[in-house]
Amino acid sequence: MKGPGNVSISRIASAVILFLFLLAAVSFSYSVSAEDEENGRPDLDISSVYGRLDTNGPSTLYVLLHNNATAQATERQESQELDLDPAKARGITAELVSDDERVRVLSGPQMAGSLGPGENTTVEFMALAEGAEVGIYPARLRLSYSRLERVSISSEDIAPDIIFVYEDLSEQLPLPVKVVLGPKIMIQEIEGAARPGEATELEVVVANEGDEAAIDLRLEARANSPFLRAGDELVNESDEKQNYKDLEAGSEASFELMVLTEGNTTSGYAPLPCSISYRISPPGEDMDQIGKGSERREDIALLVMVEEDSHLEAWMLFFAGILIILILAAAYIYFKNFKRNGSGRSDFGKKKRLLAILHG
Repeated sequence: MKGPGNVSISRIASAVILFLFLLAAVSFSYSVSAEDEENGRPDLDISSVYGRLDTNGPSTLYVLLHNNATAQATERQESQELDLDPAKARGITAELVSDDERVRVLSGPQMAGSLGPGENTTVEFMALAEGAEVGIYPARLRLSYSRLERVSISSEDIAPDIIFVYEDLSEQLPLPVKVVLGPKIMIQEIEGAARPGEATELEVVVANEGDEAAIDLRLEARANSPFLRAGDELVNESDEKQNYKDLEAGSEASFELMVLTEGNTTSGYAPLPCSISYRISPPGEDMDQIGKGSERREDIALLVMVEEDSHLEAWMLFFAGILIILILAAAYIYFKNFKRNGSGRSDFGKKKRLLAILHG
């Protein structure tokens, strides 16, 4: 059970808190009326745009919003604690709208939170350039938000009501969208061949035929019959890290790829599933704002030449050599015997003619 002293202290504390709040509210109301109306409103603007659309597939655009409004006089400690700045944009909703049917926006409206004077925030949109050529396409950023317009206080002295009045605002900012080819990675050549039962190294030459750089380009292989192992499964960690390359537009690069082939593989071309992954360097220097660039991944299949089994070929050569030696030996023995038999018949004929002469 509370005593009279505790009740009095509680009432005094509540009165003090209410007095401070009313003081801040009155200060806010006075400040709004004293300042120019334009200075007491949010001033949202597009500070920068990271990313662009390319013709290879969906791309991500990163829009940096900034509130250019100037902080009001109400930005003293009481108003900061009560969040009473009229120049603060609250509950921002951003929507990207394309004015060209060839650029299709895949993302819906994005919630951007609130922005006080001088603050920034980033909103992301995914879009697709369908049949669009390289160039600039018109688009708009549609914004809707609210601001604290005024604080009303009732005339009741004992328990006055405090009413916060918000103003709903909307605006559209032009946002031109750039469409590019983007990186276009093509397989140019595969040097070397796989050998059954052995681990062999291939050299894969790739070219960037697009108009954008491919950052941290990497070629990964996945073993599939007749290949028992491929790529990272046959290299150590240090070699794996060296497989990342930056490929500028119009340039080439080569990757070393190890494959282990089954021993009974028939010679000819065999498909090797692979994937090419890379990042797209966005415009601007601060890549950290968008997670170091958008990532891309493409699945391809390399046609790898498999040679004849080297062990089988060696055995075949060995047996062929033995056969040739046997044939030569047999020929030598045959001709030697033939010569011996021919010489014997000739001597026998001479002796027969000599006996006939003597008897005659």
